[in-house]
Amino acid sequence: MIPNQEYYSQNYILFLKLCNFLRIFAKDMRHESQNIFFISDLHLGHANVLRYDNRPFASVDEMHNTLVERWNSVVGDDDVVYFLGDLFFSRIDTAVWFLNNVRGRISCVLGNHDREDQIRRLRRFENIYPYGVGIDIRDDNSPELKRNQGYRHVVLSHYPILSWNRAHHGSFHLHGHCHGNLLRTNPDYYRGRVMDVSCNLIDYTPISFLEVSELLKDRSTSFDH
Repeated sequence: MIPNQEYYSQNYILFLKLCNFLRIFAKDMRHESQNIFFISDLHLGHANVLRYDNRPFASVDEMHNTLVERWNSVVGDDDVVYFLGDLFFSRIDTAVWFLNNVRGRISCVLGNHDREDQIRRLRRFENIYPYGVGIDIRDDNSPELKRNQGYRHVVLSHYPILSWNRAHHGSFHLHGHCHGNLLRTNPDYYRGRVMDVSCNLIDYTPISFLEVSELLKDRSTSFDH
C-alpha cells in the first residue's frame, strides 16, 4: 500500500518539530581569545523593572545611558559579547538605539521576553540561539583542563539549569532570567560553578570570562555524568 498524502503531511510536520527541537541547543562555539563578555536582562524601556530590581536610576533614560557607558567601558569593537536574553520591554526603536551605540560582536540567547522575529529584525547579532549554546574558551592557565585540550566549557542559557553538560569536568554555567531571586531563595545552587549574570547583579556592566573564571574556579564541581 502506498501511503497517502495525509501520511506524508503528518510525518513532514513531525520532521519539522524534530528539527526545531534539535536546534534548541546549538553546536558548541570555540574561542581562542579570552576577550569574552556576558550580560543578561537589560529590560530596555521597562519602567517597572526599576522598582522590581531596585535599580539605582531615576528614569529608564538614565538607565539606558548608563548601560551604554558601562558596556563600552569594558567591551572593545572586536570583543565578543554573549547576551543571555530579555533585551527590551518597549518599542523596538529603543533596542535599535541601544545596539547602535554599544561595541562588540554580540550573540543573543533568547529570553522569555524576546520575540525571535523582532530580534532578527535588529540585524545586530552575529548569532541568535533559541534556547542556549555551549562555548569553549581557551584557558591554558587551568591545570584541570588538560584533558579538555586547554578549553573551558561554558553552558549559556537564559534559564538556570540544574545539571548542565560537562559539569563534572569543571564546566561553567551562566544564566539570566532570575535577577538574583534564585540566589536568595536557593543559595546552595550557587555553590557550584554557576552564575546569574543578570545586569543588576554585575553592576550593569558586561562581565568578562576572566572575572567569571576567578569567581567560579574554586567552587565545587558536579558529579553527574
